[in-house]
Amino acid sequence: MSDLSLSFARPGALWLLLLLPVILIVGWRTGRRRSGVRRAAWLRALAVALLCVALAEPLIGSADSATSTIFVVDQSSSIDDSTSGRITSWVNEALAAGGSSDRAAVIAFGGAPELLSASLPAGQISPDLLGGGIVQANATNIESALAMARSLPLTGSRRIVLVSDGAENSGSAIAQGSQLAADETPVDVLPVVGIGADDFRIEGVTSPSSIWAGEQVSVLLSVVSSVETDGTVEIVVDGGEPVAHDVRFSEGLSSHLFTLDDLPAGFHAIDIRATAAEGIDAFPQNNATSRSVVVRDTPSLLLVSAGRSDSSFLREALESRGAVVTSATPENIPERLSDLTAFDVVLLNNVPAAELTVGQVAALETLTREFGRGLVVIGGSAAYGPGGYSATPLEEMLPVSVKVTEGKERQRVALMLIIDKSGSMGYDPLQPTSKIAMAREAARLAAGALSAGDEIGILVFNGNQQWIVRLTRIEGQDDRDRINAAIDTINADGSTEIFPALEVGFDEIVQSDADVRHVILLSDGKSGTGTRSSYEQLVAEFGQSNTTLSTIAIGEDADTDLLQFLAEQGNGNYHTTSRPEEIPTITLQEAVSAGSQSIISGAFQPIQVGPSPILTGFDPESLPIIERYDYSEIKESAQEILTSQRNDPILAKWQYGLGRVVAWTADDGIDFAEEWRSWSRYEEFWASVVRWTLPDPESGPVSVEVERDGTDIVLTVRAQSVVGDYVDLSGAMVDITAPDGTMTGDLPLHQSAPGEYQLRIADPAPGAYQFALDTGDLQAGQQSLIGFAIPESPELQPSAASAELLASIAARTGGRMLSIDDPAEVFDLPSNPAEGISSYRAIWWLPLSLALILFLTELAQRYELRSQLAHLRRA
Repeated sequence: MSDLSLSFARPGALWLLLLLPVILIVGWRTGRRRSGVRRAAWLRALAVALLCVALAEPLIGSADSATSTIFVVDQSSSIDDSTSGRITSWVNEALAAGGSSDRAAVIAFGGAPELLSASLPAGQISPDLLGGGIVQANATNIESALAMARSLPLTGSRRIVLVSDGAENSGSAIAQGSQLAADETPVDVLPVVGIGADDFRIEGVTSPSSIWAGEQVSVLLSVVSSVETDGTVEIVVDGGEPVAHDVRFSEGLSSHLFTLDDLPAGFHAIDIRATAAEGIDAFPQNNATSRSVVVRDTPSLLLVSAGRSDSSFLREALESRGAVVTSATPENIPERLSDLTAFDVVLLNNVPAAELTVGQVAALETLTREFGRGLVVIGGSAAYGPGGYSATPLEEMLPVSVKVTEGKERQRVALMLIIDKSGSMGYDPLQPTSKIAMAREAARLAAGALSAGDEIGILVFNGNQQWIVRLTRIEGQDDRDRINAAIDTINADGSTEIFPALEVGFDEIVQSDADVRHVILLSDGKSGTGTRSSYEQLVAEFGQSNTTLSTIAIGEDADTDLLQFLAEQGNGNYHTTSRPEEIPTITLQEAVSAGSQSIISGAFQPIQVGPSPILTGFDPESLPIIERYDYSEIKESAQEILTSQRNDPILAKWQYGLGRVVAWTADDGIDFAEEWRSWSRYEEFWASVVRWTLPDPESGPVSVEVERDGTDIVLTVRAQSVVGDYVDLSGAMVDITAPDGTMTGDLPLHQSAPGEYQLRIADPAPGAYQFALDTGDLQAGQQSLIGFAIPESPELQPSAASAELLASIAARTGGRMLSIDDPAEVFDLPSNPAEGISSYRAIWWLPLSLALILFLTELAQRYELRSQLAHLRRA
């Protein structure tokens, strides 16, 4: 049954009807004495009224009170064959239960909707309609299916029956549900079983997309199982023979790590399949996945050492770990980046800054910061402080600041000489010169080695303590002459008491505000006072005040154990000699060292103070002894890994722009760290250092991001230069090799944003793909090889919010939650109060025709009146 209604397309035109009284009044007054004129006025007013109605465009509407039920049926891959069969039976039974006046339409959907039947009487729809496999089954887009159901042209009202597991992975069904609610179109929902959260499946897999040759590929597999069970994981590389691993799968989520070794350079496809016991796997399709990896060639290293240095041992160590090493002297470092970019890492091995040109340092800085290459700076007697790195562009690249005490940046030094003047230091008939005479000469040389502004104190002791020179600042030659004169008064006599002399000397030097405070103790005997604990406490106070202590043991009668202990605990150096003539040389060396501190001496085992991939697998307690190192200080944003006992950096690293820099303040083992050469893990250590500085194989000027769009895949290609500028790829072409080996070439990219381009692949098969980007002349014909993997359809993964989604659609639109056990309830419902979609017919021509007839009648009547008037005038 249909109800008729009248409406107007332009109801505003009806306001013109207000002119009718004016027309009637004018006509009435004009023809008050002539009835014919008054009749004409009425005809004219009626004609105008009809014209106004015609201008309002009247419409006759008819609304059918019958309701059409639209079945929207999910046929995506997340619904198995058994459930799909039950759905078909349910729909057919529901259609068969419909009455003679019930109409229905059927839409099947997956990634896109397909109209299987327009609105027909329910009993006339074929039972073989569903199950034809014509939809895109590898996605679920409920929104598009509801949109089609909403837009179907129907003469009556509509009701939608949504049959789905709710595992939406494309579109937004809630948004379409809001539109249906606004239309007062209810959506009944029949929820069906899809992929359960406890279905045995591969939940995810992580692995590097690119590695360096010689590195392992770590594959971390996450598997979900409903029960604890045994199973296998098969890994196939490049379609070869599968390698099976027996695995125990835990209940719930479990992770399993596998490694692949010795992959050659190039692109590799990795296929992974997990298999569990029978009976727990409803969807074996989600047990497989793929990954891709690109193996970069063996890293190329540039090992730079001064001509006088021998780096062959380090070179052989690096080559034994698979690196390609090019040796060069400083003058052979290329200044052209086009030549230098051939190397992945540059190692400077004990290279003085003076042997590097400004252009070479600038090239190294650009190579590291902008091109992402690695830099390793190895210390030695000609590097860091001794190598003049301070305040140079080379130092700016380092994670450490060079502590230099020479020249403009020289630190002010306070030096305290504590000299044994006991009788044994006097004349020895077996020696050509006395020890005390050599001690006097040593004191003079030490004072002469200090610079203006430094301080010196000289304390001699036997059983008592005597100040020869209280701590005095050296300002000029007069001070030096006075100090030398005082030194000449030192003579030998008495016994040996070391502890009280150390106390007195420490109390004096600790009052100095010098940058460096250093004490040198010379003795040839054994002290009668002081215990090991009292010495420990005193030397601890030295350390707390940043005062260092070196000792010189003279002759065989010296307390060597005590003096060595004092030097080690005092962060200084221990010397021993049986020749008095060596005393001045050793003392001078200590004085120069105190004034310079460019090289710190004293054997120690490096202390690990921070975690780092460089030391992964290394036991800090097994690291060999280091005898000397270049003095430096860690920078604020750098990471300190190994330190000395003085907390000075030995191994440090940091990120420098796009590249990485490592500082090693000992040497390669030739002098400062001799024990490292005989260490069994020497090669492994340096390979680890170099590996950390290598450019990230996964980073580069071109990156590819994979994103699903329904059943399609959208590749987003981003290209940037090494300095961050956008690269124009508008002329670039792409070759894509599919998992089956077929290649599609010369595919154009379409720009979607600055530096961003996209390529759409329609409904691709899952697996590992090879992406080759040929930039033509843009970057000297360079071809960028990248791998990416397209996972199995998201249909094969459970949807956690599917039940809530379906319930929300029904609640929002006023629909019902149906049962698969009662298909007859579909048509068992009260009438829909909505009007449905009405059909309209324009009838503007009717009032227009009537108005035309009235105008013609009015004209005819006016002509007749004029004829009558003319006849009367002639009569």
